[in-house]
Amino acid sequence: MLESRDMLLLATGALPGWLFPPLFVLGLVAISFFASVKGGWSGLAKRYRTSAPRPDLFMKMSTGRMGWTHYNRCLTVGASEAGLYLAMMPSFTPFHPPLLIPWSEIKERRRETSQFQRVETLVIGPDRTVVRIEALVMDGLGRYLPPQRSMT
Repeated sequence: MLESRDMLLLATGALPGWLFPPLFVLGLVAISFFASVKGGWSGLAKRYRTSAPRPDLFMKMSTGRMGWTHYNRCLTVGASEAGLYLAMMPSFTPFHPPLLIPWSEIKERRRETSQFQRVETLVIGPDRTVVRIEALVMDGLGRYLPPQRSMT
């Protein structure tokens, strides 16, 4: 049975202080899940999820965009002969597992300017998921990158 004080809190819309931390964590989990699904990460993870260690050549705290999801300074982008490596900060990995995308799966690669920033646009896989990564980051991985190409 609810006490009158609890009913007053519910009626006024105020939440007890102990409820804030679990709601905050639940909100972060929900945001991470929807960002993964709507951005396209979960679709890529079905094909390119990896448990391989991060390649020797990588850059942490990179910025990228996938679909409508903007990953601001939370990506690790790496490259090896096996392909392009993408991973998120550890707090987001439940819905953003590390990816290793073979170079042969990059269908298009082009340099663009997006919102006053130079980006490398990659079209990946049969679903043609569009991934945009800072051009400076991609320049650092240059020795592994396939040549730029655009296909229609």
